[in-house]
Amino acid sequence: MTVLSVTVTDHPTITVITLDGELDLLTVDRLRRAIDQALERGRADLVVDAARLDFCDSHGLQALVEGLHRARAAGGSLRLAYPHDHLTQLLELTRLIRLFPGDTDLEIIIARRRPRRLCFPCRDGHGAG
Repeated sequence: MTVLSVTVTDHPTITVITLDGELDLLTVDRLRRAIDQALERGRADLVVDAARLDFCDSHGLQALVEGLHRARAAGGSLRLAYPHDHLTQLLELTRLIRLFPGDTDLEIIIARRRPRRLCFPCRDGHGAG
């Protein structure tokens, strides 16, 4: 029996969707639902944490690509954190790796997406703060 646990965690600027188990035809709707619900809540910058993902088939790849397109359409992005060797090889073979570039370390992704402090000019024209 195929099992996939999906956990969603909101951070200040991103939402992390953690996958644990197998992403395939029987479980892919759990990922799709998590992406849909995040986007419905206005959370368009998504990271899929694949550290505990044991398996991914073509249905899982399709859901990741669809999620990426939906996040981009909402003004955001979808990134992969900790893709295992099998998933990375699958992405390379299908040439989908170019859609998921950059950092794969979740902590680095979160750090780079932290909100920036805005500096507003004071009455004297200098920045406050």
